[in-house]
Amino acid sequence: MPEPTTAIVRLAPEWEQSESRVFCDELEAISRQVPREAVIHAGRNLIFRHRVGAGEVAVKRFPVSGGRRLVYRLRTSKAVRAFDHASRLLALGIGTPRPLAAAEVRRGGALLASFYCSEFVPTFREARSLKVAGAPDRAELLGLLGEFVGRLHESGVLHRDLTSGNVLLVPYPGKPDAVAFRLVDINRMRFGRVSVRAGLANLAQLRLQDGGVLLSGYCRTRNLVASRVAPYYRFRLGLRSAVQALKERTRPLRRRFGL
Repeated sequence: MPEPTTAIVRLAPEWEQSESRVFCDELEAISRQVPREAVIHAGRNLIFRHRVGAGEVAVKRFPVSGGRRLVYRLRTSKAVRAFDHASRLLALGIGTPRPLAAAEVRRGGALLASFYCSEFVPTFREARSLKVAGAPDRAELLGLLGEFVGRLHESGVLHRDLTSGNVLLVPYPGKPDAVAFRLVDINRMRFGRVSVRAGLANLAQLRLQDGGVLLSGYCRTRNLVASRVAPYYRFRLGLRSAVQALKERTRPLRRRFGL
């Protein structure tokens, strides 16, 4: 059986240097000995930070197993999609950590894993923190978040994994009391016109039931009447909660079969 090989598929211009290339070539080995303090998330996908040169980068490892390896002979890897999507988002003026590299580990053409490297964001809150009723500036931030998602959809961008953990609140550059929004986990996105119904269904993925502040912010950006779209939005919220509950119950079985 041939040995796995690592190929750098995407590389940002500022990473066109030997040190960065060596790091990318060694990603598989590095990912197998990440110190506990460097782990950001450990689950089906591993996210960790690592120092490269003078700064730290965030790395996400997407493993591929079973029948999915056949799929990725024809489909673009998650790491490459994340890199390309990040580039498109930044070109549209939408916040996301700066993409640095995408690498793939293959054996005989079969994809074993892919790695996405991006700018490391040291200070942030997840939007899920706004689920807590007493969160600081909750009402204001919910309204701003709604406006942000509205601008996203008006720009023709649909984040298909728009959970409250995939939107980061980071300090706004030069304005210590303000926040900016950054999208992460961006390998599943669709670019093109976003209809009102598709947008409301997407907004409901955040599952931030807040009494209407989020929806009002969204409607302000898209020039919608909140009272008219609220019934459909509430329906999508209920449906989303039911689907999420089913996913949680079936997660062990799905992971067992690599789904």
